[in-house]
Amino acid sequence: WSSDVCIVYGMKPDTFSYRYDQECPTALPRGANNEARLDYLYANTGNPSLLTCTVRINITADMPGPIYVLYEINGMYQNHRRYVRSRDDLQLVGEHNSTDATCAPLSDYGGNSSLPINPCGLVAWSLFNDSYTMTVTRSGSTAPLPISSKNIAYKSDVKSRYGNFTAVNFNPELNDLRGGGQIQGTLQEDERFINWMRLSALPHFRKLWGRIDTDLKKGDVVDVQVLNQWNSYSFNGQKSIVLQNTTWLGGRNIFLGVVYLVTGGMSLLMGLVYTIIVIVKPRKFADISLLVN
Repeated sequence: WSSDVCIVYGMKPDTFSYRYDQECPTALPRGANNEARLDYLYANTGNPSLLTCTVRINITADMPGPIYVLYEINGMYQNHRRYVRSRDDLQLVGEHNSTDATCAPLSDYGGNSSLPINPCGLVAWSLFNDSYTMTVTRSGSTAPLPISSKNIAYKSDVKSRYGNFTAVNFNPELNDLRGGGQIQGTLQEDERFINWMRLSALPHFRKLWGRIDTDLKKGDVVDVQVLNQWNSYSFNGQKSIVLQNTTWLGGRNIFLGVVYLVTGGMSLLMGLVYTIIVIVKPRKFADISLLVN
């Protein structure tokens, strides 16, 4: 019955996603290659109006809140050894301000030792900085759909792994040294930054960006205004926005139930095989000929 429970509750959550990296910006044709999109991104950095597009998600099932807003990236290897090691956890918690070799190649801004980066390292520097604004249309009426960035990170991370201080020399200018976004408030306050710092083991991953505390109904239309400024084009990556709710078992995922079913089925099959062998060719009780001399 465990497998049935896992499959039933694994299928209950609803998930709606939309890939937008090939639709934003709208000034470029949909068939434009990633090199052209990268050039456009660099040429218009700092001009959000030219990097914004709107995508539409049709809600085909009732979604009781809270509804989680996630971004999905495909093709980024956060598990690369050099990337994983390029961080300073003691610095993140605020225990010291100096940087060391663990943050290489991003310990100092522009290679200037008088401008230490805090938080340093490739992981922090590449912070995801696309943003989303939503409206929902229901029965012909359109209203804003607020997205909260609070209570989206693990409480243990917020309290114990990040200090209550502001970043220094962290992506300060819009130039060729820019990695990703800037930290909003202190490290401890920016839960989107905290979620980004939890590295993924696989190149296809999702990270929590926000939370919607209202319900969505079947037939609702959600228009998402996307500020598409995080560079996924240089490594031919893909970006999507995901709306998802959960049950006590988590998001939509039947993997655990399938594993239980497969394991149980194989165990039953092997049990039947051994039973048939015993019936067809039973072993004689206390057969001394089977003893090894």
